[in-house]
Amino acid sequence: MSRIWKVNSLVILLCFSLSGHALGQDEIQEVVSLSDSIGPVIDSLEKEAYHLFPEVKAFQKGQIVRLSESKFRLDYGYQDLAGTHFVSRRISKEAVELTRFHVRLTEDYGRLAEAEGEARGVEANLMYRLALKSASQARYDLASALILDLVESYPKTPEALEAKRLQPHISRLLSTRKALIFKGSLIDRSGRTELLIFSGYYGLWLGVATPISLQAESPQAFSMGLLLGGPASLWIAHGLTQNANVSRGKATIISLGGHLGTWQGIGWAAVADQEAINVIRFGEISGLAGIGAAAHLSNRIEFSEGHAALTSSGLQWGAWFGLVLAAVVDHEGDDLLRDMLLGSDIAILGTGFLTKDVGISQARVRLINLGGVVGTVFGFGVDLLIEADEASTIFGIAGIGSIAGLVAAANLTKNYDQDRALSRAKLEIPQFSLIQNSQNKEEIIPRIGFRLDF
Repeated sequence: MSRIWKVNSLVILLCFSLSGHALGQDEIQEVVSLSDSIGPVIDSLEKEAYHLFPEVKAFQKGQIVRLSESKFRLDYGYQDLAGTHFVSRRISKEAVELTRFHVRLTEDYGRLAEAEGEARGVEANLMYRLALKSASQARYDLASALILDLVESYPKTPEALEAKRLQPHISRLLSTRKALIFKGSLIDRSGRTELLIFSGYYGLWLGVATPISLQAESPQAFSMGLLLGGPASLWIAHGLTQNANVSRGKATIISLGGHLGTWQGIGWAAVADQEAINVIRFGEISGLAGIGAAAHLSNRIEFSEGHAALTSSGLQWGAWFGLVLAAVVDHEGDDLLRDMLLGSDIAILGTGFLTKDVGISQARVRLINLGGVVGTVFGFGVDLLIEADEASTIFGIAGIGSIAGLVAAANLTKNYDQDRALSRAKLEIPQFSLIQNSQNKEEIIPRIGFRLDF
């Protein structure tokens, strides 16, 4: 068997020589070694020991040939299911020099690693300390590599046993990156789903509105809008929010910006007696502008989910009470629409400013809104009961029912958020003072006082 291997080796070296001869007969043909230990021929065992050519599988033998002062060639053979293959490729002088330096470092370590007993224990302890030092600096990629190497190289040492216990926790820290030591760990993503849902629906609207605003006439244009509107909007929103801070309050405000902008654009265009195509255009442009403005505002001002929900509710309730007022004062047509538009603006601005410090949950806001809806329906029920026939009377009673329902729901749910940690709650920071302990040593003792104001 050894004779067969020697023959194969001679064949490989002969092929190397022939390939070198074919590459250029004017060049120097000098075989160089990476170190005295390796010699002129690199075998498979040396490849593994020195971690050479990691991308070459089933490596057999190889050598480095100097062609000139700055040019080198690597010749090697490898084997696969199809048989033995021979490769010859140029490499730089720098690659050879750096590889030699790596070989030197490997051999230096090999000489030190031959020491047994106490020296191995010292190295294991040092690796363990370096792993802990890396962990203390939040460099868990390095800590994980040191722990793995420690467990593999010194499996029976006390440090390796302790490292095995720490290994799963370090792996979790490295993979999940949810600990508060990592950048982005405090990113609030609670509102991302809500924002993606809004983006999908808004994309469907854009898919219809865009072909209309561009005066497209072919069915293909509308089909493209229907096919691409929703997915494109979702894809853009996904990319923008993937690593962004998107709280529930921020998502609600951005959604409100899109709804309010679209409503105001369409409404005021209609009040101005614009053509239908311009009404769509204004709605589309103002909706996008509203989203951009809301995103900018929510980046500068932190909206709690309750504050955002109250502000968003102003869109519907403002439009509704604007309609009620228009009916009571007998406004019609453009005047009625103007009242509804102004009602939304006033209600949103009013709730936005007046409720900015109110500690309230989104769930309670929804219950209050439900109370208003129930009161509104109750008011229409009264209209039917008394057989009211005047628009002012019908909408006036329904408006009174809305107010009564909102007020009643707000009072009935006033303890709904009790003992809940709301984002607008105020927390007193613990104060620290120095006291003398029983051994006359100064200790820092926190004087803790928590006060939640809603």
